[in-house]
Amino acid sequence: MQTNYEKYRNSKLADPEFRAKYVLAKEKINLEIMIDSIKEGIEQEKAPQIIKRRLNKLSRYVTQLSL
Repeated sequence: MQTNYEKYRNSKLADPEFRAKYVLAKEKINLEIMIDSIKEGIEQEKAPQIIKRRLNKLSRYVTQLSL
């Protein structure tokens, strides 16, 4: 059973323009979260290996987006 929100969202996602904006907004949020994680690691002076791991994760994610 779907909630009213899910019904509304699904009806809006039927519109290709809205769907494209929705997908882009989700990807933007994911990128911002990853960048914030890297910034936080730098501010907290985490080990360089941790920061490198987070950068590699971000790099892989961006590569996946471009495919």
